[in-house]
Amino acid sequence: MIFRTRAIWLAALSALLLLACVAALATAPARAATVNLARGKTVTVSSTESAQYGGANAVDGSTATRWSSNTNDQQYIIVDLGAARSISSVVLKWEAAYAKGFQIQTSNDNATWTTVYSNYNGTGGTNTITFGANARYVKMYAFQRATTYGYSLYEFEIYGDDGAGSGSGNLALGKSVTASTTEDATKAASYAVDGSTATRWSSAYADQQYITVDLGAQQTLAKVVLRWELAYAKQFQVQTSADNVTWTTVYSNYNGTGGVNTINFSPVTARYVKVYLIQRATTYGFSLYELEAYSSASGGTGGVAAVKQRVLNYLYDISGNHTIVGIENKNAGTPTSDSNTVASIAGRTPSLWGGDFGFGSSAVDNRWNMINEAKNQFNKGALVTLMYHPCAPTRDEYCSWDDIGAGNAAKLTDAQFTQLTTPGTSLYNAWMGRLDTLATYLQDLENNNVVVLFRPFHEMNQCVFWWACHKGANGTAKLYQITHDYLTNTKGLENLIWVWNVQDFSNLSTEIDAYNPGAAYFDIASLDVYNTGYTQTNYNTMLRVSGGKPIAIGECQFMPSASLLASQNKWIYAMLWPDFIEDNRSALPGIYGASNVLTLDEMPGWN
Repeated sequence: MIFRTRAIWLAALSALLLLACVAALATAPARAATVNLARGKTVTVSSTESAQYGGANAVDGSTATRWSSNTNDQQYIIVDLGAARSISSVVLKWEAAYAKGFQIQTSNDNATWTTVYSNYNGTGGTNTITFGANARYVKMYAFQRATTYGYSLYEFEIYGDDGAGSGSGNLALGKSVTASTTEDATKAASYAVDGSTATRWSSAYADQQYITVDLGAQQTLAKVVLRWELAYAKQFQVQTSADNVTWTTVYSNYNGTGGVNTINFSPVTARYVKVYLIQRATTYGFSLYELEAYSSASGGTGGVAAVKQRVLNYLYDISGNHTIVGIENKNAGTPTSDSNTVASIAGRTPSLWGGDFGFGSSAVDNRWNMINEAKNQFNKGALVTLMYHPCAPTRDEYCSWDDIGAGNAAKLTDAQFTQLTTPGTSLYNAWMGRLDTLATYLQDLENNNVVVLFRPFHEMNQCVFWWACHKGANGTAKLYQITHDYLTNTKGLENLIWVWNVQDFSNLSTEIDAYNPGAAYFDIASLDVYNTGYTQTNYNTMLRVSGGKPIAIGECQFMPSASLLASQNKWIYAMLWPDFIEDNRSALPGIYGASNVLTLDEMPGWN
């Protein structure tokens, strides 16, 4: 009897547990599945080879059909997902006529595009491209063919959430927006949720304004990010609502300082998010680059690789319309002294901060001081660039300037340079040890989500320096490639944006290709301007070798004027060398105040 009673009890308990599990599954929030969002969606293409090869063939799920363009470069295919969706990857299945150069771009209005991936050395086959975005439109923009035919895709697949769950992306991206007022049609409220910091919403010049985002359905909310333009709110609140009538204040700030505000609060369920703007900090209206909403405190970050992509996207966005300006800070012991001097002269704070790993005791012993300032600058929203004046690998790092450049540089012979670029040799191993040291600092920056524009060998065609002016298979370009591969592949650093750099000598257009490490090895092509200046030939040369990637002025003796930057509008940043601050004193206020130049107060922030 006892055993029978226990058996009955266990059976009843099992039944109750089963019912509880079923009920829990029934009430649990739906988890989104990753599916091909492009399948069967509307497609727009730049051209077709013939009616047989229409764009719809690329989203029909069959590799027996394909889209083919006409036989010209600069073609595109756009998929309309029907609504903004959380996207995690794109798969391109190429026919034999593939793209050597192409980009993946996203948009929420089919007008303003963000580049999330670029490939300048495509090899065809099947490309699986991983990234994070929330967008309605996805474009494959092809700019260089690999064959004499057009471009041809069997399938253009776009993977992401099927809409059953909320995911961790920006819930506000591309959603419907209302605002109390707008300054004008070029600063509409929709620009605050378009995913681009090249556009913005601005209100009328009055206090007590608002901007409200309709998320389309009830969502869990735990974080809002506000990316302010210069005209920020001194006092504001963040409010949420389920019905756009009754509002709950989840955050208040009565002493705002602008910049980027990351606002975490206890999770709430709501459909509408409002930023209620109480008091302006300037005489202008209120102005936001972006209003972002997330379901968790960790939403939208995605690690340093995602931060790096945001920086790159921003640089692509400003290319052609704005230029970031800044200065190198030579003294690692006082790593803001030169920036502070320029700010006092210009009346605006530089948006680019430069440092140098350097040589000798003054630089080497203060490297951590420089790294800590790099963190500070990046968190303020500045673009951070680090260069390296290395001592030759034939000696230690405590060398003098004369050992690096000038008249007594410790230059390597051709035979020594071949050893330096040959694995297993003593000079090669010495250089790897040098990179191990740098990696310690760069890893610390990565651990703190700091992205760096890294310029390891500046002025590669400048014969003064020991590392430069070496051509051929084992030349300076090879040393650059080795350095890139070791830090990126062996050390696994993901926070470096690689800057390839040359100087403006009269033979630039004919000599530059001898120092080009290849498109796979740089993200930005930069020119140091000291000799022939901002000539159209120099500008065109940099555009040519960049292959569509951003170009920059790595350092210069004289800052370019605002009018020059308007005519040569692809320069994404210009960095003054600090020895020439006084030579630029009279020009700096005008340059830093120009409408096509970005200072720190106008930067969008990175985190």
